Amino acid sequence: MSLSSRLYSHPDKPLEVHLINVTNLAIKNLEDTPVKNLYVFSRDKIKRIVKVCSLCHDLGKATGYFQKYLFSEEKEQEKLKAMEETHHSLLSSVISFFVASKEFEDDKDLDREQKLLLSFIAYLSIKRHHGDLEDILIESILDDGDEELLNKQIDSIEDDKFSVLVEILKNNDLKIDLNKAILRECVSYTKEHLVKLRRKFRKIEEEKNIELYLLMNLIFSLLIDADKNEVGIKNILERKKIEIPYTVVDSYKANKGFKNIYINQLREEAYREVLNRDLDLNQKIYSLNLPTGLGKTFASFAFALKLRDRIYREKKYIPRIIYSLPFLSIIDQNAQEIENILKTNGISLDTDILLKHHHLSDVYYKKENVEFEPEEARLLIEGWNSELIITTFVQLFHTLVSNRNKPLLKFHRLAGSIIILDEVQAIPFKYWLLLKELLSTLTKKLDTYIIFVTATQPLIIPREDMYQLVDPEKYFRQMERVAIKFKIDNRLCLDEFIRELDLEKDKSYLFVLNTITSAREFYKLLKDKTGEEIIYMSSHIVPYDRLKRIERIKKKEVRLAVTTQLVEAGVDIDFDIVYRDMAPLDSIIQAVGRCNRNWGKRGETIVVYLKDENRAYASYIYDSLLLDITAKILSKKEIIEEKEFWDVVNSYYLEVQKKKSSDISNEFINAIYRLKYNSTDETKGVEDFKLIEEDYPKLEVFIELNDEAKDLWRRFTEIKEIKDLVERRIEFNKIKANFYKYVVSIPVNVENIPPIINGFGYVSNSSLSDYYDEITGFKPKGDTVLLW
Repeated sequence: MSLSSRLYSHPDKPLEVHLINVTNLAIKNLEDTPVKNLYVFSRDKIKRIVKVCSLCHDLGKATGYFQKYLFSEEKEQEKLKAMEETHHSLLSSVISFFVASKEFEDDKDLDREQKLLLSFIAYLSIKRHHGDLEDILIESILDDGDEELLNKQIDSIEDDKFSVLVEILKNNDLKIDLNKAILRECVSYTKEHLVKLRRKFRKIEEEKNIELYLLMNLIFSLLIDADKNEVGIKNILERKKIEIPYTVVDSYKANKGFKNIYINQLREEAYREVLNRDLDLNQKIYSLNLPTGLGKTFASFAFALKLRDRIYREKKYIPRIIYSLPFLSIIDQNAQEIENILKTNGISLDTDILLKHHHLSDVYYKKENVEFEPEEARLLIEGWNSELIITTFVQLFHTLVSNRNKPLLKFHRLAGSIIILDEVQAIPFKYWLLLKELLSTLTKKLDTYIIFVTATQPLIIPREDMYQLVDPEKYFRQMERVAIKFKIDNRLCLDEFIRELDLEKDKSYLFVLNTITSAREFYKLLKDKTGEEIIYMSSHIVPYDRLKRIERIKKKEVRLAVTTQLVEAGVDIDFDIVYRDMAPLDSIIQAVGRCNRNWGKRGETIVVYLKDENRAYASYIYDSLLLDITAKILSKKEIIEEKEFWDVVNSYYLEVQKKKSSDISNEFINAIYRLKYNSTDETKGVEDFKLIEEDYPKLEVFIELNDEAKDLWRRFTEIKEIKDLVERRIEFNKIKANFYKYVVSIPVNVENIPPIINGFGYVSNSSLSDYYDEITGFKPKGDTVLLW
């Protein structure tokens, strides 16, 4: 009979088994990365501290309090769970601080402060492994109350059981002996040395080193991912070497049989130029800057596959490809193209090969005909267990800049990955400097490769630090599909605009407005003027309808469309003439990309400056400085031809860089230097980072539009009756993607808020006419200017 401590981490799992399994999994995940050194620590030292963290992370569960809690009845458990004595993370973290100090005691190449820092990384990772990371200045305090609690917990440990546990762990690389006397020493030792560390932490910002933040997040990520997977997944996935040659894109294109027209010739020329570039693996940051509609998706994906293969052959590790986009509307579109490429080449679409991850993704994971249980699937998806991950900027950048447990679960996947940033112009200027610093350090220290993809390349990374995959100027100079005309000298009310409007009968028109309010009013005016069917789109239309309308536009079923700017980036629709309300230049260029994409008769994009009775609609949405820079550049010309876009966009970004402040980026960079994960004062903490700022407080409203929506709402109300939180989440995840097809977000200050049921505004099928218009969507009452 094998040795057992008779201590348990979970009702069905011996504590030693859990600790050893987590250690093996965390080390395996570390070895899957190419990290050689980080901050001042070698790969070997990082491996050793990960091992200490993993072996110690649940030692606090050995207390009599926790063991009693684990095997009590449910009602008793609730009472015991509320007791501080039952909690295990603080005791585990204190033990790990001491164990780590002994682990590195004889390392001559580390000074005393560096050894203490490794101990603290273990301490903080374990202390917060069930929660979020917090400011290290707060975390480096262990007070008398904590000391008293810890000693009380230590007293409750059964000596004989703990002795067996420690013996088993020593056979699995725990370097020191532990008993109750030593545990008490752990407490006093940690308390004493945290005081010394706190003095260092007060000055740590002076180092101006992002690497310590990356190291902390990497170790935390390795620990929490291994811990959650060991408990939540019955059979841990083995990552296999899956070859996906870049020629799969060639095969797909050949199979699709594109017409031999001029635009396709240019697309092919650009594609070949990308793939014929010499690869130097020391070059980590690439730019694919091409006019809209020139095949950036195919070219960037094929290049990433070629790079993946080269890295494997030369560096002997297999990078994951993380394809990131700003908007949900284009994720599905691009994911479908990549699915088609793989399917055409007979490559399995199992989730370990291709994974779509955003907040509305289906919680579904399949590998080799095995479908995983919902909770297992959730963990595998949130941990990015796949070769090709298609995700949003929010998921990616909130993994990179975060203190939160859930996003940091996948932080270690960034190491050694190839990240495609598509439509990168969507990143707000205020974060350029922050992302420049973080992404540059990722490439140098975590061996990450980054491909910027856009028609309007922002100056996040200096051009001289990026390897150009094509000569962008060459392609822009050949573009003659469209010209931009400017009519911005006079600001027009919508009534004045519609009176001036002269529509040609044989042409299609797209009108892109800045607010839902202006789009809705203009739709009515245009409908009265033309009497024609018009497709209307805004975020107040449920996604179920929006997708159907985009398909109708693609099929050319309707020649007139009025939308907010949600169609700008990447949505593959095409009109002869586009009218765009005034916006920053990069947004205007994106709208131009919906005009004559496939080089038919010459197209026009006309920029107008629209206003309500108080101010310009653009001023409700956009930064005034960006609008002023755009107006200044545009005032020099009445028309800009497409072949001039390259020069104009570069001028715009140079002017933006010169005049816009980087204060917000600098505040976050300072928080990162200080490991200030959260803030209790007026300065920013890492947790304050939000890629997309809410314009105003919003309420999610479910629109019971049809029979499917009725069934979904009925199922939702049944799920809300389930008492068990985990089971409730599992059941909701089964319907979440479909449920949100009928959800819109509205300002909380509209006058006609529908009844709120279970956290959602609820518009029943019988009350649709009161709240929802089948053309223009939610029907708000009140004076609020509704943004896009």
